[in-house]
Amino acid sequence: MKTEELDGRTESIIKGVARFCSDNGLGGNPSLLSSPEIIESYLKSSTLAPSTKGTYRWVLSATFGIDLKKGLSFPGSLAPKPYSRDERAELVSIANSQNKAWQRYSALSMIALSIGAGTRASELRSIRGKDLSGDGGNITISNRVVQIKSPWDRILSSLKPVDDEEFLFHPNAQNRNSKNFINNFADNLMRDPGSQRFQVARARASFICDRWNENISLRDLLYITGIDEVESLIRYVHLIDGAPKTKAGLRRLAANGTP
Repeated sequence: MKTEELDGRTESIIKGVARFCSDNGLGGNPSLLSSPEIIESYLKSSTLAPSTKGTYRWVLSATFGIDLKKGLSFPGSLAPKPYSRDERAELVSIANSQNKAWQRYSALSMIALSIGAGTRASELRSIRGKDLSGDGGNITISNRVVQIKSPWDRILSSLKPVDDEEFLFHPNAQNRNSKNFINNFADNLMRDPGSQRFQVARARASFICDRWNENISLRDLLYITGIDEVESLIRYVHLIDGAPKTKAGLRRLAANGTP
């Protein structure tokens, strides 16, 4: 396989396997790179996050056309803890303290859409005025309708643009698809040293845990979060009192309401 035919991520992953082979005295035989045994040994010895190891296995399996399904099981990384009530208030205060109007508007949109509607980063940067109901009580995200609760509904209602095609978050940005689009904006907000930092993952975890703690059915929770499989919620069970601690328990709870 020619290196120039690969995308950057795949090339980097394969180079990692090659370094593993070299470091362990396995020589430079290209066939070793597609050996399931070598790949599994590389992943097992790596200090990568469990979820990243799973991604690497999928990429290598697809690239070399080999079956790695019977390899090691790498559980997904645990979801970060939700923002507390005081931390949420601090985030809103930081957003309101920005000097420029467009920064205040974008920061409030970012926080309200993430904590109030559970948007992923890719969804957050794509939401337009037409996706938000007139009173801010509902929003359409990737073809699913999510109810927004207080105080986020009031915040979003006050931010809804007149132009339905205008983006809610950072409307004038030219590089919306940049990988670090949201993180760069959040990191550049003015705030005191040691004050709260905005993270999409924590904001989404806040939304998921808020709704789960309201005793919403798991089927409804999957719908409003856009999560396809109930097993994916295993990342959040350590944050929910009384939640099933296994994927089998989550499946039973989704099917008949009992863990």
